[in-house]
Amino acid sequence: MTPTDVPVDKLREAFELVIAQWPPEITPGEKTFHLGGCCNMRELNRVRQAVEDWAISADAEGLLDAILGSVEHYVGTCIHAALQNLTILRVQDLDFDAFCSRFDGHPNYRVIRG
Repeated sequence: MTPTDVPVDKLREAFELVIAQWPPEITPGEKTFHLGGCCNMRELNRVRQAVEDWAISADAEGLLDAILGSVEHYVGTCIHAALQNLTILRVQDLDFDAFCSRFDGHPNYRVIRG
């Protein structure tokens, strides 16, 4: 399967739409670490569920609609990874370039810059 080309400006648009669904500051709640490095954070799970629900029902068009679910997943994964070692995360501190690099690693997408 050939990956879908995603212009970086369209990815930025999707990223901004997704992070707008998160509160400005995110707290993980109680953390439960498991063997293998997994961590359950109940408060984060509660907040993320609302963002996932939004992404599923979002009314976007074209390429934006095609990538929104994956963008939501990658943003949630970035937040989860960061909060394993933090007590609070400001959404504005998410690194779009790092996010872009992770998204570009998805086998179904290729980020096009320029």
